[in-house]
Amino acid sequence: MIGKPLLAALGAKPRFDVPILIGQHYWPDWQRYELAARDIFARRFYTSQRFAGPLVVELQHRIENFLGVKHAVAIRNATTGLMITTYTLGLSGKVIVPSWTHISTIQALLWAKCSPTFCDIEPTSQQLSLSSLRSRLEERDVAAILGVHLWGSALPVAELEELANEYSVALYYDAAHAFGCKVGERSIGSFGRAEIFSFHTANVVSTGEGGCITTNDDALAAKFIAMRGDEMAATGVALQSATARMSELQAAVGIMMLDDFEHHRRRNQDLHRHYQACLSGVAGIRILEPCGVTLSNFQSLTVVVDSSRFGLSRDQLLAVLRAENVLASKQFDPPAHLLKGPASGADDGERLKNTNSAALSTLQLPLGADVSSEDIDVICEIIRQAHGCSESIKMNPAHVAV
Repeated sequence: MIGKPLLAALGAKPRFDVPILIGQHYWPDWQRYELAARDIFARRFYTSQRFAGPLVVELQHRIENFLGVKHAVAIRNATTGLMITTYTLGLSGKVIVPSWTHISTIQALLWAKCSPTFCDIEPTSQQLSLSSLRSRLEERDVAAILGVHLWGSALPVAELEELANEYSVALYYDAAHAFGCKVGERSIGSFGRAEIFSFHTANVVSTGEGGCITTNDDALAAKFIAMRGDEMAATGVALQSATARMSELQAAVGIMMLDDFEHHRRRNQDLHRHYQACLSGVAGIRILEPCGVTLSNFQSLTVVVDSSRFGLSRDQLLAVLRAENVLASKQFDPPAHLLKGPASGADDGERLKNTNSAALSTLQLPLGADVSSEDIDVICEIIRQAHGCSESIKMNPAHVAV
């Protein structure tokens, strides 16, 4: 290449001195956190084996009001929430779930002695495919559908409810990506038998680590509370315990994050639109738009790379970005059915062709508290330059695909 190189992958200095991370990473300011922590230490109530602490109870009530649900059960993390819900629903046999999901979704099913049965996704939205789901429902011994809302979008909840009723199976949701999203006037969290949220720092509402289960079923909620590890739920049933209580410090952060939610959601939306404007017209780059929702949290910036048009594969573009200290990520690659272990599905190549395609072409770009509009300008310029220099990048011996 003649002249000064444009990209770090071609020998230039990286654009960012400090790595730019994916994930939301919103957090309350120190003064608010310090005040809450001092109050917790003064009361000396951090967590309990007998009942939830006052801040956990307050957070649960706040979530119930925010989402319009009868019960929100705060838990240690979303994985334990999925475990508790699957076990408490009394499921056995096959649970149909998209392979295009975080591995913890599948681990929870295996923990509860269920058999993950994988369905495909729609190629445009990357949400669960109803036609693929129906074909799986025709098989014997299906106990439930575990839907997964992805990227600040929502599944077609009405159609899923109809299918669950038609085949007499339970329906519940992994809603880790969907806190604050709405379908019509209803919030995600109020559909199916239960929905499970993640409050990991990667998500728009965070307690650092944590989550909650929401349901409108009184009996289920009591069992969730008992299985969380509380001794106060009068279920009359001896339940396996997951010891999944949330601490008071986590709950304090969650309350503050709920206060800040709309501000963070609007900021995410503005950043999302900035990416759209900056990447408009770049051949082979498609941003996944929120779908199935009347309100999105815009917590993910997901792009699909068409290598034939862009000039580089997803992995090659990822390597270019990481050389610039933009720590973009290939999400769910490999997908769950290709991971080694009891959930693997080596025979699902044709059934899951859209999932396999997504695993090779999907890229997460930074969006959240640590990203500015100016950062996005630079990130998008890197992508445009990678497109323009694709042949040089592919010929550069220093380039190593991720």
